Amino acid sequence: MAYPPLDKNSFDDLNKYLIPVQGHGNGLGIPFSDSNHNLDVLKSKLCDGIQDNRAENKLGIPFLCNPSEGLEDKSTNNQFNGDTSNKLDEKMEKLNQKLDSSIFNENKHENSKSDRTQLNPEVKDDDKQNNSNDNNQNDHKKNDKNQGNSNNDDKQLNTNDDKQLNTNDDNQGNHNDDNQGNHNDNNIQRYFNDNNNNNQGNKNEKNNENKHGNDNGNNGLGIAGLDLNISKKLADVDDKIDNLKNKVTKENNNLLFAQQEDNKAKENNLKNQDKKNGNNEIGALKLNILKVKANLDKKIEKLKDKIENDKDNQRLVEHRHENEAKDNDENDDDTKEGDGETYDGYRFNGDNDNGKDNGKNDNNFNFAAAGDYGCSTNTQNTVSNMESKNPELVLALGDLSYHSTADCWFDIMSPLKGKMMITLGYHDIKDGAAKMNQYVKTFELNKPYYSYDYKHVHFLVMASLSDYKEGSEQYNFVKQDLEKASQNKDTNWIIVSTYKPLYSSPSEHPADDSLRDTYNPLFEKYGVDLVLNGHNHNYQRTYPLTYNPNESAQPITTSELSTGYNKGNGGIVFATVGTGGENFYSLEGKNPYVANQFAGKFGFLDIDISNANPHAKLTGTFYDNKGSKIADEFTIEKDIKDTKSDLSYS
Repeated sequence: MAYPPLDKNSFDDLNKYLIPVQGHGNGLGIPFSDSNHNLDVLKSKLCDGIQDNRAENKLGIPFLCNPSEGLEDKSTNNQFNGDTSNKLDEKMEKLNQKLDSSIFNENKHENSKSDRTQLNPEVKDDDKQNNSNDNNQNDHKKNDKNQGNSNNDDKQLNTNDDKQLNTNDDNQGNHNDDNQGNHNDNNIQRYFNDNNNNNQGNKNEKNNENKHGNDNGNNGLGIAGLDLNISKKLADVDDKIDNLKNKVTKENNNLLFAQQEDNKAKENNLKNQDKKNGNNEIGALKLNILKVKANLDKKIEKLKDKIENDKDNQRLVEHRHENEAKDNDENDDDTKEGDGETYDGYRFNGDNDNGKDNGKNDNNFNFAAAGDYGCSTNTQNTVSNMESKNPELVLALGDLSYHSTADCWFDIMSPLKGKMMITLGYHDIKDGAAKMNQYVKTFELNKPYYSYDYKHVHFLVMASLSDYKEGSEQYNFVKQDLEKASQNKDTNWIIVSTYKPLYSSPSEHPADDSLRDTYNPLFEKYGVDLVLNGHNHNYQRTYPLTYNPNESAQPITTSELSTGYNKGNGGIVFATVGTGGENFYSLEGKNPYVANQFAGKFGFLDIDISNANPHAKLTGTFYDNKGSKIADEFTIEKDIKDTKSDLSYS
């Protein structure tokens, strides 16, 4: 009868059915025989090993695979009882050696892990593994002791059985076989029961140890977690410190850059200031030179005036003596002491009847304007400059002669005879009755203010040194005259001349506020286009201006273009032309409403009138005496059907 063998291959397969202990890669556990499926598989494989015919691998266990087979052949059982017990002991010894080797390797492995745990306290699972390994080693030792006891019991049973069999072979054979089988069954059963008890104890101990290990692990985790939190917080603090350092560094860099830029700006400002100061110093030096030159010229002119006055006075004396020497001329009262000579033919002789002049059909013409002449070479140059432009009319804007008489001035102006109309200035009125009478008689003036028309242009001459306040005779005349001219359909332009300026940049003489406040509203109301004056010995020309009743010294500018003005936009252009030949007055600044100004140039302003229909154009050009160069130019255009102003002031 064949018995199922238990060979090396079967023990190798046994590893698959052993229950591993937690934390041990090579742990050994035997499940309960009554409930574990792996044991049934093992039993099946042991019983199926009967097919293996190799004698060295056979180990028959009849009562395990099929206990009934043992009853059929008792002799065979007796034969194999001793062999079975011996081979079982050998196999168990090998198993013990294998377990001892496994335990040795595991202890070595645990020591290595313990070293790593000491190096790295954050490793948590290794603590549990170490505790489990220690418990498993104790379990293995208990199993070894139990197995040794079981083997001894088996040997003792086998010895007794053999003796009993030898003594009572015939009578007790079957009984011994049964006892032997029963003893074997009891030994196997006790083996599995011991293992089951050991396994159950191991499970309980393992659970307790796992619980204890978990507690230790939690404690370890708490300390490690605290260390980790502290490390994280320290890292956060380091990051915040680094960010703060970076921020401070950036702010310091920005501050340094700002300081550098500020220093550069200060250096540039200092350089510009030095340059500006240098320019200002140069400008001030030039201005002082001009002032000195002007004062010197003024003294020279005064000396010349004294000489000319002496000549004029001598001429007056001679003239008086001639008149006294005439016989039978007792009724001649025309020449009295202090009277000057009358010069015929200087007055403008054009027909002033609404532009119908001397049979000419051309309504376009030009006229020249300048004041403050004197009797100098500069005056002669101005007259020559005017002659070159062939004006049809010449407006003398006051302060014609600075001598005691006007004789020298008439002599110099003689090339312009028949073209002149005058405005009386300070030296024309205040220097004595003799000189004033010369002007009044020569230009056939009944009053110092008057008006006339020429080629669709209405000219109004005012006397700013006479009474001009509202309600005065002159005021009433000006108002009525302007109202009449504005209503005249043949009048395209209204031009006013006066001695004192209504507007001026800072110079020798300020603007006359009273004159401006009294007449500027009237000028705007009746559509005056251009206002000319002298008095300041320089040239100034404003933008088109409207009267500002709140602050008359700050007029409203209707256009800030240097030229190209449209009368439809409103505003009056004011021009100071004190450049006839007398010394210069410096300009101490420039008011914002002044478009162009200069001192140090003698010359005149030429006004060209174009009366084209329906648009009329006025062009003003200042010609310098030096080369007749153009120093200023402007234009005013207007619709000739729109000559009235809608502005009014109370």
